[in-house]
Amino acid sequence: AMHAATRCATTPSLGGNRSAVRIKSVERPVHRSTSSSTSYAAKGWIQTSRAHATTAGRTATTLVKTSAVTPDDEFAVDYSDAVQGYSEEEMNAGSTTLGGESEPQDVGRAARYMRELIKNQVNANHLARAGSITDSSVLRRKGRLKEQDALIEFIVELHETHTTEEVFTKVERWIDEVLALPKEKRKFSRLSRMVPAVGFFFHRLPLLKALREYDEFSSLSKRRYVLPNFAEVRHILNIAQVHASSKDVRLVTFDADGTLYADGMHFEDDNKMIDKIMQLMELGIHVAIVTAAGYPGEPSRFEGRLKGLVDAFKAQALPKEVRDRFHVMGGECNYLLRVNDDYRLEFVPAQEWHTDQMYDWRENKEVASFLDRAEEFLTSYAKHLGVEVDVLRKEYAVGVLPKSDTIYENLEEMALACQAELSDASIPFCAFNGGNDVFVDVGNKHIGLQALMRYLDIDGSQTLHVGDRFTLTGNDAKVREAASILWVASPDETTFFMRLLYRDILNARIL
Repeated sequence: AMHAATRCATTPSLGGNRSAVRIKSVERPVHRSTSSSTSYAAKGWIQTSRAHATTAGRTATTLVKTSAVTPDDEFAVDYSDAVQGYSEEEMNAGSTTLGGESEPQDVGRAARYMRELIKNQVNANHLARAGSITDSSVLRRKGRLKEQDALIEFIVELHETHTTEEVFTKVERWIDEVLALPKEKRKFSRLSRMVPAVGFFFHRLPLLKALREYDEFSSLSKRRYVLPNFAEVRHILNIAQVHASSKDVRLVTFDADGTLYADGMHFEDDNKMIDKIMQLMELGIHVAIVTAAGYPGEPSRFEGRLKGLVDAFKAQALPKEVRDRFHVMGGECNYLLRVNDDYRLEFVPAQEWHTDQMYDWRENKEVASFLDRAEEFLTSYAKHLGVEVDVLRKEYAVGVLPKSDTIYENLEEMALACQAELSDASIPFCAFNGGNDVFVDVGNKHIGLQALMRYLDIDGSQTLHVGDRFTLTGNDAKVREAASILWVASPDETTFFMRLLYRDILNARIL
């Protein structure tokens, strides 16, 4: 096949911006091996996607060689995925914003990506002029119940008496102090005393670096009257976590609804995350989707939710060693699936990944009585709140779905009440607000992620989980105990942070 390979007219600075690099496209034959014994990365090739915003709207695929760059090769290390969504003229000029206005030559990639993210929000929500970073589309539907985090709220409050730079300097130092202590003593750290509900840390977080990158886009530190909001602090923490995780991440896991695609939708073939997932897999990184959805004995139903992604694996003829890096953990922790030689999802036999310590409760006869108790409470509490519901019972879950429109706060109330009611149960469970329903699952994502990490022989410090429900009633919250996290509010944000992660991995490991 003929692909557009990209050459650099000048050698770029590997750690700097791309604006000094002038690029031109040349036709170069590239032969892709479909052998199951050799991956693209092993052959020295990394696939990156370059979406050119040309009038033709065509997508060219660039293969960038990762071996040493020689004068004869001069293969681009610009990694055109990093400027996805820009026109050819904007990428070549390197000094134009999405709206066509001039911006400084040294603007960083985080600022460029964030501009694109906000532009997408403006377009998606039909806003007249300016998009807000306060997750407006989410907040309009769900109030501020999606914004619950002790550390983020603490950072926001610190701005009442500190400058932004002072805040993140202190928080970065306090996190370093936490990491310097043995795990059993971290609850006595200064940060833990100030924020008792603070989560677990696996890495030092370069918060000042992340702030400065974010500042290029937002001018956050220059504001005098409008303090940083919850979403802005969340973005800075995420950027810092991407930088920290990129050096040694071996497993990236994703929630499904609200993270990879909109709530209640499926993985379509035009999803922007398809390329990002395959790029990570081709770099040798394992990728898994960890979801509450559970379909016992029906791998085709899992496949239906992810059809666009699985079809892309087949269309690209991903070799076995690349396919083996993809898994689905369903029902929170109850079903593990992989991609077989026919590019179909199949269940991994339980004996290959279960442990007696983690799953000794699965065959317990008390599971059925626990679900009976959960169902009775959910239906009675829904009646108490005046919400008519349908009941959905599964092998390891039970949930209620409102028959008509209701308010988000009632779903939140039902989930919290259920957590309190079932808190004395001997079986691990997760009671959560799914956004349009309330479910009680046997097990939780913490157990599922631990089982997956053990199966793949990967540590928590080498794992990064991306999700949108880290609140008190979210089913991603438990994951904080097992791995580092990125908290996103939409699939567009997921794409934004995966673009950053991909570039960081290339810079940290390839270059």
